[in-house]
Amino acid sequence: MTDAQKLLEEGERLLNEFDFEGAYKKFDKALKKEKCAPAYFGRAEAALGLHEIESDSIIDDYEKAIEIQDDPFYRQAVASFCVDVGKFEKAEKHYRKAAELDPENKANYLSEFAVGYRFKAPVMMQKFLAQGGEDIILRKALNYMLEAMEIEREKAVELLK
Repeated sequence: MTDAQKLLEEGERLLNEFDFEGAYKKFDKALKKEKCAPAYFGRAEAALGLHEIESDSIIDDYEKAIEIQDDPFYRQAVASFCVDVGKFEKAEKHYRKAAELDPENKANYLSEFAVGYRFKAPVMMQKFLAQGGEDIILRKALNYMLEAMEIEREKAVELLK
């Protein structure tokens, strides 16, 4: 086992114990020894528990992990985080790619985006709502949910009558 692998295991253990600062340091040390997807991903996950780490830095780490190993799990994690911080276009891109990489779970990715967008977008875009944007948000969320359920718009309207 290499030094980097040992650091990754220690980082995972600390992350599981909710020692975010300790985990972050272990993943950071692992990255100094070997630039690998699990280390970038682990550092991003640990950073979620640290208030001093900027959201763009967390997204960068997730995306560096994806550059090395394009994994639907990594994509879902960054997409979910992007929804939380209001970066909806990035979230949409990553959910779509996760669905492409893992078509068996496409419905899960698309519905997760639909629900996240439906409830988070109005909070993040208050000014937009004042200009009549709520219907746009609802329409987009609903379209994603219909796509996840593999229901055409016309069929949905018919079912709701």
